[in-house]
Amino acid sequence: MRAMWCGFALGVIVLQRQAALPGWGAWVALVLATVLGATWAAWALRGAAPVDESHVGLSCGRRWRMASGWAAVWFAAACAGFGYAAWRAETRLAEALPAAWQARNIAISGYISSLPSYGANGASFLFRVESWETHKAATALPHLIQLSWVAREAPLPPLVPGARWRLAVRLKRPHGNGNFRLRDTQAALLARGVRATGYVSDPGHAVRLPVDATGVGVGIERARAALRARIDA
Repeated sequence: MRAMWCGFALGVIVLQRQAALPGWGAWVALVLATVLGATWAAWALRGAAPVDESHVGLSCGRRWRMASGWAAVWFAAACAGFGYAAWRAETRLAEALPAAWQARNIAISGYISSLPSYGANGASFLFRVESWETHKAATALPHLIQLSWVAREAPLPPLVPGARWRLAVRLKRPHGNGNFRLRDTQAALLARGVRATGYVSDPGHAVRLPVDATGVGVGIERARAALRARIDA
């Protein structure tokens, strides 16, 4: 089991160091390599006894068979990890804000999915989009965005995790500076699943919807909000 998990992690690491995701030809080769590796591992390790002091007399052929079997386990697990990481990356990158939608008002509905972070002039939080109340797009639209709500003429409303809102927002595709030895903002947002960032463009017409969202994640964020309120008090 440890060999499988180590090989799987190795495959994920190798994928993360690639400059591009695999094409269809690489996918076919990856599937074949995984099947062949798993088949060889099953044959080589079938009925193989562990090598210890009681098996000193094992032949060189049997030792080679066991060694090749465990190497095949590593190889198949690494291929599986590489493929899993590539599939997750393609799924996440498939969600994209259309370039024509940037810097224009867009109406969305959804709920606050994280504990808001408050600053001097407002708050920022993750927002789970349930519906895009605008024209349909040719690509999959982001499900998770990062929003800022700036207090202008009126103070901020209560921003509670799980609260559902209908908002007018202005968004852009996530990007950040790529300076050496500094945090890679774009990679950090991608790791969190955030595929667009922006701000509430018309706070005066924001509508608080009646039914709050539920779920394990929302419950955890509400517990964090309650703990923060007790600390502040």
